[in-house]
Amino acid sequence: MNKIKVGIIGSGFIADHHSYSYSLLPNVEIIGIASKNREEAISLMKKYNIINNYYTDYKDLLKLECDAISVCIPNNLHKDVTCDILNSGKNALVEKPLARNISEASEMLNVEKSSNMTIFYCENNMYAPSFSKVKEIITEGALGEIYMGRGKEQHSGPHSKWFYKLEASGGGALLDLGVHDIACLIWYLGCEVKEVFCQIKTIKPDRGVFGTCEVEDNAIGVLYFENGAQVVIEESWTAPGGYDMRFELFGTEGQIKVAPTFSNLLSVYSKNGYGYAVEKAETTKGWTFPVPTEAWSFGYPQEIAHFIDCMLNNQKPLTGSNYGYKILNIVETMYKSAKSKKVEAVV
Repeated sequence: MNKIKVGIIGSGFIADHHSYSYSLLPNVEIIGIASKNREEAISLMKKYNIINNYYTDYKDLLKLECDAISVCIPNNLHKDVTCDILNSGKNALVEKPLARNISEASEMLNVEKSSNMTIFYCENNMYAPSFSKVKEIITEGALGEIYMGRGKEQHSGPHSKWFYKLEASGGGALLDLGVHDIACLIWYLGCEVKEVFCQIKTIKPDRGVFGTCEVEDNAIGVLYFENGAQVVIEESWTAPGGYDMRFELFGTEGQIKVAPTFSNLLSVYSKNGYGYAVEKAETTKGWTFPVPTEAWSFGYPQEIAHFIDCMLNNQKPLTGSNYGYKILNIVETMYKSAKSKKVEAVV
């Protein structure tokens, strides 16, 4: 197999990142897009020179000969669409979270096994240059044994209505943003989460044109690792000023802080403002912190390149279906803790 043919289901923000990432690889061809939003999809196809094969029904896309399909759609569609992809003899690149809950995820893993195809779990932060460097530094022993830390992701809230609806999303800021922090932290510490404690709140129930927020828009949790480490995660959909994500890790021999957003890599002050700084930034007036080559800084091209390489060389990915299931199981246990108001064991 010298060239990989791929399709994309979805045409929004994440589908754009996938299209961009594929376009950088000379051995990959995007053979079609399926989306309910025709105008958005056609715009995406023109942007990346995808010359034909637009479909409103994703099942028509599955009839084409290709190797893999990117799943860039709302959470409630992940299970059925992914299972259809696998059963059609194609690999599936599934955006986080893997599903709304572990029950759905279990079905997906069963179909993955029976179909002999592969689910590639899209956890872009683990492929981001800055976060990958953190892992390298930890592996070299710079921090000693990590005993405490903090992970944080925040912005003013998603730009699609479905995120705020429980049936479509399965959860709010914890499921949307917390999966990123949990995935990286398990990777960094190299051991499992033993217990969790979590509190969730809805601070801003009225979301204007998006209607009522039916899920949590803020979450704070503590992850208790098997090595004794305690790490706090903070997730928010009510923080203005653009997308902010960071880690602070403390070990017996050192500490590390990383923040690819809100960093001093590039700082701008403007009275008039300018085009674009970073995802979810409402304005570019005053002080802003633009993220250069955003998709690259957030790890999307590196992630896609890794998955393509795995397909070509029949290798297992860094983030496969079992990893996605593990993260989802921890999140589900955190929701259980938020309800019981107790520390809950991860089983």
